[in-house]
Amino acid sequence: MAVFQRANGNTGGVFNIGAGRHTANATIINTGIAAPIQAFKITATGGNLAAELGGPNGSGVSGAVETLLNVVAANATVIAYQVDTGSQLSVITERSSDTAATLQAAIRLLSANIGAYSTVDATAAVVSSTGGIKLA
Repeated sequence: MAVFQRANGNTGGVFNIGAGRHTANATIINTGIAAPIQAFKITATGGNLAAELGGPNGSGVSGAVETLLNVVAANATVIAYQVDTGSQLSVITERSSDTAATLQAAIRLLSANIGAYSTVDATAAVVSSTGGIKLA
């Protein structure tokens, strides 16, 4: 296990994996994940993504959350995700080769209804990224 020595009460002793020391505001300091990380906010229209967390429905159709995560995972490793009641899916990835624009284009190629339990339209989905991991 790595040991970080505190240096005069600041974060100067904490190193970013693979990129050395960073002290600029709004820079992701990655101390334990082996690759650069990125966060995306995906907003679909219609339906309730929280209702789509279940596995496949009785007809074998996967939920919208699983379908969206599969698109994200095509070019990245999904580390964590959060579903808000309504239409927002937040995803933290590592090694993503996508930008918000390329991920949005890939998601919009899905059908107008990707929901297993409600109608979730992916053709009008909006993907954004602040380039950071702001959580609130």
